[in-house]
Amino acid sequence: MPSVLSTKILTPAQKNLILHQGFSLVEYNAIQTTPLKGIDQLKNQRFENAIITSQKSVHIIKDLKLNFKQVFCVGKKTQQALESLNYKVVEVANYGADLAEIITANYADLNFDFFCGEQRRESIPMKLTEAKINFKEHHLYSTSANYKKFDRDFDAILFFSPSAVQSFFHLNPSTEAQLICIGKTTAKEASLFSENLLIANTTSIESCIVQLKNY
Repeated sequence: MPSVLSTKILTPAQKNLILHQGFSLVEYNAIQTTPLKGIDQLKNQRFENAIITSQKSVHIIKDLKLNFKQVFCVGKKTQQALESLNYKVVEVANYGADLAEIITANYADLNFDFFCGEQRRESIPMKLTEAKINFKEHHLYSTSANYKKFDRDFDAILFFSPSAVQSFFHLNPSTEAQLICIGKTTAKEASLFSENLLIANTTSIESCIVQLKNY
């Protein structure tokens, strides 16, 4: 039976998609996120134009009971999570760089609040700064690696962020496994360690599982 390692704990439905395809599954969280101290000062505040790039941010925003006039987000899953909380999503893109392009092309006259983790990527801030668009960053959480050594081989490994790639390879410097990545930025990091790469067609866990089935 072919074996799969997921670098994120999956939902029961996601696990079943893998198990029903005849794979054995090992899973763990390669990274951990922790809400930052001091974010309570944001509670119940209202913002005009919010940029949100992760579902983790959505969970914290829900707890803080933030109000937005409209939201610009990365990823269909993030969009669905926001809309389930009755936020108005006006633009969505698969990647931060793509969202920044949309904003600079069509919304350059607006002011933005960017809600993200401390270790966020540079693509959005860099492009907005270059376009002289006013924005303020709000760091909601920190990300840390959860290093784990595996004394066995896997046929495939699922990666959902560049940080998870770095965490896994810290103690597992080489593998013959097929690496299946949720997006281009994750695949770019994984390419530093292996040439056996597949990229999901959309930035979702389910799309990674579809690629696993194809593999």
